[in-house]
Amino acid sequence: MFITKAEVADARRALFASPPRNRRPADAIDFKIRPISEDWRLVHRMPAYKTATCNTAYIWRDSDACDRFGPMPVAFTERRCESRGAGLLLPANAPLWAAQGYRIWQDADEAAFATGDPTALSAWHVMAQIPETVSPTWWRWMVTGFLQRELVGKGAAVAWAIHALEGDDGAWLVSPHAHAIVTARRWKTGPTKGQRHPAWIASSEQQRRLGAAWRRRCATTSLMAQAGFRWSTLPIMS
Repeated sequence: MFITKAEVADARRALFASPPRNRRPADAIDFKIRPISEDWRLVHRMPAYKTATCNTAYIWRDSDACDRFGPMPVAFTERRCESRGAGLLLPANAPLWAAQGYRIWQDADEAAFATGDPTALSAWHVMAQIPETVSPTWWRWMVTGFLQRELVGKGAAVAWAIHALEGDDGAWLVSPHAHAIVTARRWKTGPTKGQRHPAWIASSEQQRRLGAAWRRRCATTSLMAQAGFRWSTLPIMS
């Protein structure tokens, strides 16, 4: 069952009712999922970007892309110093065209716009904290393996990026975190293309389970690193 408009409204209220980041328990791992649609807003904050194309360009720190509202802000590229890795994850049977630029995300935006409903979702924007205790050498394995297991293995296409920026004194100016733009609509060519997919974090329960899975991934990675494992010797989906 898909998330309803009422549940989206509840999520907004819960977002502002939750304690600020500096008041959360020190060991709490931040994990959020936001819908991408032309209607989504954060009250008293900057609006979430309206299209899947723009959200993907934002996490990839790319100002060269365009969506139907125009070109991306130059500020995207100006923040490229924060990027610690980025890419596109696709199922093994994905067609060649799927890896071409922003094609998947542009198709998703067009499908959402064609509904005539500004609340129609084109994709999901996942934001996940990376514990500062986890070495940067583990970040890519940790993030891409999680996305492969939980989403790409179920047929979703996922754009990902890791952001962090360390100051001269060793303190984090931008704390380590990962972004993932996840398709909410069927993207392969065929009669169902553009329709919502029920297995791609489409329900509140699926989203709860995904957050729990990320926190387990963080705990497991920390333990493996402490035990002396090297990420380069491990399969990506471990």
